[in-house]
Amino acid sequence: MPRVLLLLVSLLATGNIFAAGANAASPRKIAIIVENHANAALNDKTDVLEDLVASRVAGQGFAVISRDVVVNALKSSPAGSSSNLDEELSSNTSALRLAQNLGADFILVPTITSYGTEKKAYNGNGIQTLNIVHRLRVSFKIANADDGGALRGGVFASEKVTRDTGNLQTEDTDTLNELLDEAAGQLAAAVNASAKSLPTETAKAALVSFKISCTMTDPRQLPVLISDVSVSAAGKLIATNPPAAVQPLDVTVELDGVALGSAPGDFKARPGLHKLRLSREGFAEWNRTVNIYDGQTLRVALQMSDDGYAKWKDTTDFLATLDANRKLTDAEVKRIEGVAEFFKNSHYRVDTAENIHIHKSLY
Repeated sequence: MPRVLLLLVSLLATGNIFAAGANAASPRKIAIIVENHANAALNDKTDVLEDLVASRVAGQGFAVISRDVVVNALKSSPAGSSSNLDEELSSNTSALRLAQNLGADFILVPTITSYGTEKKAYNGNGIQTLNIVHRLRVSFKIANADDGGALRGGVFASEKVTRDTGNLQTEDTDTLNELLDEAAGQLAAAVNASAKSLPTETAKAALVSFKISCTMTDPRQLPVLISDVSVSAAGKLIATNPPAAVQPLDVTVELDGVALGSAPGDFKARPGLHKLRLSREGFAEWNRTVNIYDGQTLRVALQMSDDGYAKWKDTTDFLATLDANRKLTDAEVKRIEGVAEFFKNSHYRVDTAENIHIHKSLY
């Protein structure tokens, strides 16, 4: 899977860069995604190409925002604690949506396509030489940030020749960086030329509304149910039958690596495919690619972790041993009150049509 780096760039309508959009109310923005489709040994060179492209773009009238903007956007969510945040950007879907969330109008994708060497040896007339041709190819495309459709594209080839003779041996560890520098210059010139013909305004899909709510399953993926109970004025147990499902509250919702809020709740996003992650302490993370549309309601069953379920059973199992319509002991009433407090502090809700609360204080 290619290693992906994302950098947000604001395109300023200065000079003759945007002849058609010089009077635009706000600058257009482009997200730069650097990819490596050559061999894995060049993964660390994506950082180099990113810096070189950014500096060349900035030198042509673009205001460059540091890549830290993107990394910090990922760190704002619990998943951002991951030691390798670049993996959060390794999906084209996530990169596209994250660019949209940061307000980009266009996406620039420079790609290291190939790197190789060609050796040409000559031995004759008392002359012995070895010419080594180092060749790097970098392609690029400019896409609409709304749907990822390509608008412009091209390929550049950078070359450098080193020559060894019988009396002279050259070892240059900076050759690849020089080729990347040359490619970055060609790319910046192409972006500058293409920018004049890019649309002054880009159509962005309107945000749609959708809902997310969650239920619970145990580690065996069986539904977690509980009798909704209360205590009558006479001190007798009142229990519902059949048992009701339990909803976990305060579930963190992340869309394409960006935290949106907590479920259950209402959310907004652009329609189409997104990476959705739901997480909560005591539960396994839930990750899916979902197709978001207006009015959608997502009901997700979160699976409890072994530790989370053990704590749950330790707190609630005794309810199943209680008989309805009998006089409870003071100790049993206190324990039911303790369960109600557990539900309240742990943010769970029993899903019942009557909205009955355990001991009048379920949540």
